[in-house]
Formats: sequence, C-alpha cells, structure tokens
Amino acid sequence: MTRHEVSSKEPATSELVVVSDNDDEFPDGGLRANFVLVGSFLGLTASFGMLNSVGAIQAYLSQNQLKGVKSSTVSWIFSIFFCLAYSFGIFVGPFFDARGPKIPLIGGLLLISGGFMAVASCDKVWQFILGLSICVGVGNALCITPLIGVVSQWFYLKRGRATGLATTGGSVGGIVIPLMLRGLYPKVGFAWAIRILGFFSFGCIIVSIVLAKGRFLSSSTSERQVDDLEHLPPTSTRKKVTHFLTGSDVRYFDFSNLLDWKYSFLIGGVFLEEFALMLIVTYFATYAITQGVSESDSYLMLTVFNATGIPGRWLPGYFSDIIGHFNVMLLMLTGVCLSIFIVWLPFGAHPQALWAFAAICGFFSASILSLTPVCLGSITPVNKFGERFGMMYFFVSIGNLFGFPMAAAIIGDGSKHNYDMFVVFCGLLAVTGSISWAASRYCLVGFKLNVKI
Repeated sequence: MTRHEVSSKEPATSELVVVSDNDDEFPDGGLRANFVLVGSFLGLTASFGMLNSVGAIQAYLSQNQLKGVKSSTVSWIFSIFFCLAYSFGIFVGPFFDARGPKIPLIGGLLLISGGFMAVASCDKVWQFILGLSICVGVGNALCITPLIGVVSQWFYLKRGRATGLATTGGSVGGIVIPLMLRGLYPKVGFAWAIRILGFFSFGCIIVSIVLAKGRFLSSSTSERQVDDLEHLPPTSTRKKVTHFLTGSDVRYFDFSNLLDWKYSFLIGGVFLEEFALMLIVTYFATYAITQGVSESDSYLMLTVFNATGIPGRWLPGYFSDIIGHFNVMLLMLTGVCLSIFIVWLPFGAHPQALWAFAAICGFFSASILSLTPVCLGSITPVNKFGERFGMMYFFVSIGNLFGFPMAAAIIGDGSKHNYDMFVVFCGLLAVTGSISWAASRYCLVGFKLNVKI
C-alpha cells in the first residue's frame, strides 16, 4: 500500500488524526468491525439495490404513467438520477474522510425516503425528475461513498471479501425490490408500492446509521461532536493529515490525483464499465418485453440478474484477497464481454437465452460494483479513499447523464435492428472498459502476469 506523505508547508487549519496504511492498524474482524459490515450491507441494500432495480420502475412508467411520452424524454429521468447518484460523491467523499459517515447518511435517509413519498404522487416527467432523479439520486450519493469507504477503515488483509460481502447488499436489494414492486403494483397500485419502497429504504438506512461507524477522529473536534467515530488505540505509527479549503478541514477538487496514471486509467475503466452496466440494468426489462416476454417476467429477469450477483460479489472478493484484486477483476470483466457477444447479441430474440444472459452477466458484472472500491483502495492511502472514490464517480456520472438519452436514441422505435445496435453499443463499452482496466494494471506491474495485484 502506498504511503501518503504530507508536506510540512501545507497550510494547517485543523488536523485529522488517521491510521497509517500498516496492516496491523486494521481490526480485520471482531464484533465491532462485523457490526460495521452489517450496517454497510443494509445501507447498500437500499442505495445500491435501488441502482440495480431502477429498471423495474422504468419499465412500469414506460407502460403506464408515461406511456405516451417518447422514450428519449423518459430517459432523462434516469440519466439525471444516475448522474446525481454518482456525481455528488466528489463532495461526499472528502467530507466523509474528514468527518465520518453519520452526517451524510442522515442526509441520505431524509432525501431517499422523502423522495419516494414524492414519487408516489408523480405523473409527469418533470415531477419524476424532481422526486426520483434529484431527491432519491442525491440521497443515494450521500449514502454510497460512506457505506463503502467505512469498510476500508476496518479491513485490510480481508478487504476484498469484506467489501464483497457489504456490496452484496446491492444484489439483495436488486432481488427484493423488483419482486416487491412486482407483487405490489397489481395489489396496491403504483403510489403505495413506491411508498412501501420508501419505508423499506428508511428501515435499512436507519440501522446503517447506528452500526456503520468510522475509525477517524479529528483532533480539533470534541468527542461529543463526533460520537459516530470510533476511537483509535494509541500508536506511534499514526500520522496527521491536513485538509484545507477556505478554513475548512475538507478538501475538494484535488485534480492532481489525475497525474497518477494508474488512477486515471482506473477511472476510464470504471467509467466505461459502469456506463455499460447501468444501460443493461435499466433497459434490459424493456428489451425483454419487446422480445415477447411479459412485463411480470421481465421483472423476474432483473431478479435473476441480481440473484446471481450475490455469488458474483462474494466469490471474486474472496479470491481477490488470495490472487490479487486487479487480476480477478480482469477475469470478471472478460466474462461480461463474452456474455454480451456470445449470448445476448446472437440469441437475444429467444426468451430462454435472455434468462441465461441474465444469470451469466449478472454473475460477472457484479464485480464492477464490488471489486472497484477494493482495487481503488489497493492504490490509495486509506485517508484519501473517500476523496478519490468521489472524484472517480464524478467522472462516471458524466457518462450516466448523457448515456441514457444516447441509448434511447439508438433504440429509437424499438425495432430488432435498433436493439441489436444497442447491444453492440453496450458490448463495445465493456470491451474498451476492460482495456482501460488492463492499462491501469500495466502501470502497476507492466506485463507480468504472475503477480498478485
């Protein structure tokens, strides 16, 4: 792990005492760390789970409230949603590094649950943009970075499997939410189905606020003000890190990080792979409907996609601790590319093939969300994880903003040829993303294959 050194010439306003990147500084288990893991899991069930399940809302709106609206117009609801869910991480990450997870999680709790209550009463595009895209999107942004970052503060040698277990919450949410909505839509209607989703998210996040505590403590802040932060034991290897921005202890927009080529290529890989994954998750249900699959079964396909993501998150995380995080990630990304070009593209017109693709791609693509923070953590000092994680997903958000209208334009009238072009587009994104990941690994160890990295 690269050590982070701070120049003595850096202006000091307030100091943040943080643990160094020595593996003996991390509990890597125990009751307290496992509580944090449970809290992260439940919070990500609501936040990541929503990202994985948005297709269940997109498909319903396209067939009901917004049936007469052009798909390119409807797509802006979800492009803005994903953009905000990722872009606000550039603010949330540095704040989390300095102050811990409690304040962002409380803000996320209020915005997500309140946003769903508003969405329940919406019937126009601009209303869905305000309720779903802005409120729920920003709420997810406030939750995701702290819930993933806090795991890195408690685990080092077991970080891959711990992060894999925590992000499995996204797959569990991706199973529960589509099934829940599938059962609720015909029974209680859209409005109450979304309200119940809001209550579900509230319950998950409120528990995560209690359990997911950070390990950093600002020396300039009283213990009472940061009671969500765990005290670190005295150690001679601690370091002091100063963050600054007009007198604040939080530093934003440190674009000097981009001079690190392995980090920049990692951003490119995450940008392209996330772009492909979000398009697949959002439009796969409507793609299946156009191939003759019922609306109800299309939600089940999303459930299968996320169900196979459970072993797809945990198993790669476990083995990545043994043979290397980047090595396992590249293997999983290769599986994503093959599933698109060997299963989906040639056989997408057959419902049986769509079930198979949902299972295969769901397994391999799960690592895109679970191993990315682990790989980032392996090239980032722990005290800068939130900052770099937020900046990385700020760039990812740009693809989400313009990607969905672009995909809707490719799909057009929903003809077979247009959908084939959409599948090719997703496949090319996945391939180029894999190349960028390989370039990041090359910056670390060159062409050496038998290196754990």
